[in-house]
Amino acid sequence: MSKYEFVEEVKEDEAYELMMTPGVKSHFLGSEAWGRVSANRNWTPYRVGVRKDGKLAATALLLKKNLIKGYTYFYIPRGFIMDYSDRELLREVTKMVDAFCRRHKSLYFKIDPDIKLFDIDADGNPVPGGEDNTDLVTDLVKMGYTHKPLNYLFEGQQPRFTFRIPTDSDIDTVKGRYEKIVKRRLKQAAADGVEIVEGTREDIPEFVRLMTMTEKRQGFYAHDTSYYQYFYDIMDEYGMVDLYFAKIDIPKLVLQLEDELKELAEEKEKFASQTSKKAAGKVKTIEEKIKADERQLASLKEGPQEVLTTSAQLLMTYAGKVWTLYAGNDMDYGKFYSNYAMFGFCIEEAVRRGAVFLDAFGTVGKTGLDPALDGLHEFKKRWGGEYTEFIGEFDFIQNKLMYFFYSKLIPIYHKRVNKKLRKKVQEDA
Repeated sequence: MSKYEFVEEVKEDEAYELMMTPGVKSHFLGSEAWGRVSANRNWTPYRVGVRKDGKLAATALLLKKNLIKGYTYFYIPRGFIMDYSDRELLREVTKMVDAFCRRHKSLYFKIDPDIKLFDIDADGNPVPGGEDNTDLVTDLVKMGYTHKPLNYLFEGQQPRFTFRIPTDSDIDTVKGRYEKIVKRRLKQAAADGVEIVEGTREDIPEFVRLMTMTEKRQGFYAHDTSYYQYFYDIMDEYGMVDLYFAKIDIPKLVLQLEDELKELAEEKEKFASQTSKKAAGKVKTIEEKIKADERQLASLKEGPQEVLTTSAQLLMTYAGKVWTLYAGNDMDYGKFYSNYAMFGFCIEEAVRRGAVFLDAFGTVGKTGLDPALDGLHEFKKRWGGEYTEFIGEFDFIQNKLMYFFYSKLIPIYHKRVNKKLRKKVQEDA
């Protein structure tokens, strides 16, 4: 039998080396950087690990939350960093983490592993003969975990559904999976001169402006400027974050349209002098294009004559993977499809970085439950990614009586907080 040793403090470089090992599940939410960000949100981070026969075989970021009367609970975002196929190791990690948490008067610890439940198709139906990890769910329950009810929106600590776009192929192969509507809108965005530029910390207020617009539109409240500044500072220190903006040069676009209208007028005059049916058809097509350009030109001239910032994205890169974490869009200029240009750019960036995948970081498990989220789901679905359903949340209960009390009290508290935040969003709208 193997020998196991608990490590109370694991260095980031050793943890990262384990994360890059084939078969080991890893996520940026298990990084030291995320622990530091969480510390600014009233969590106390610990990086623990387990050595198997002298070699680090598992590690985890434990986030401790203090409760009243000295009680605590722990959240381990995206679960243990390890190879879950090693059930003996999983049992040992569970026992050792349990003991560590109990020393902190913990009521329970929660994991939500970055492991799919089973393969599903684009409509959420199980794929016959595909990957199936329901046996892991069964084994976790046998080890003493309580499997929380499966959710289909964003009720959990992290999204239970997402789209993961494979980016370990050449870019043409990746783009070949896009739906036709994506290709058309990317082409339109390029024709309108949508440009993606890299931002810096000084641009975070502009990022927050776009995030706020998205929050009001979708009816949620995320974070204030100070949070994003702190987040950026920490993640930038570890080289994990990039900030991008989509911009539209309105004066330049106006000039382009004016030049195009002149060219179209000349082309129309050339074909109008001809008497063939083909020429008549050409004239009709040109006239339709002229009308469309004139409408767009008139609309542009009614707005500000400046370079507009219409989309923003905080892009995370860690352990060979990429996530589109926070995004904001000004949909008053949605006709330019800068949100498509931005997402397409991020996919290309993931390919350039040699990432395994780009994770769209969250979608719904069922449409029709929240109309505000259905559009988000449809957008993310169009890029040819793998619709992914995770196995969900598991609580390892250490104090049944107090766990029952807090499991009832905490959701009520969060519900009241969220209600106040939604009210704030509506008042500020």
